[in-house]
Amino acid sequence: MQDIFTFISSMILSGYFGLLLICFIINMIPFLSPSNMVLAGAAMLLLPGYNPILVGIIVAVAATAAKLIHFFIVRGSRAVLSEERLKSLDSERKRVEKWGALALFIAAASPVPDDPLIVYVGLTKYNTVKFTISYFIGKVAVTILGALIGYSVGGFFESMPIVLASIALTALITGFLFKRKTEGEESDNLQDILEDEIFGDEDEELSDTASE
Repeated sequence: MQDIFTFISSMILSGYFGLLLICFIINMIPFLSPSNMVLAGAAMLLLPGYNPILVGIIVAVAATAAKLIHFFIVRGSRAVLSEERLKSLDSERKRVEKWGALALFIAAASPVPDDPLIVYVGLTKYNTVKFTISYFIGKVAVTILGALIGYSVGGFFESMPIVLASIALTALITGFLFKRKTEGEESDNLQDILEDEIFGDEDEELSDTASE
């Protein structure tokens, strides 16, 4: 864990680009991404002279870019789905078009895990521009808040911003590792479910063909 902490800290301390890169890398981890609000706050504790608004925007841009890649990967997975499954997903489009933007905003701006929602809107071919805007607005709201909190706390405890940042990052990494441990089995179950959804219909069709 110390190595992870050192790596994240060194990336953040390297400046805005390092912050952008490490936040992008962290958010590329599906279903296990830690809090971007905490990342923004920790960044301000490590870099007290930086602009908290800009830090919040950078973290939000990195998170949005990573989730946009997830969105495209899921959307591309439609190619392996059966016609019946595609029709079922396409029947959900009206509901997704109506509530997708609000749902994405809430998921991005809250501690609620957003990956299941990204899978859902990706499979239903939600509009890419709407996805990007809705997710970014929600994420930038919470990351700017986190950066401002980090800035305020760092100013209040002027003599120990590095200590506070260390505590924040340690809590973040510990939470990430615990989440990885506890959700590993759930992720495996989700993968099994997705495989059933994707390949189940094809197996049934092959069985019917063989019986004929």
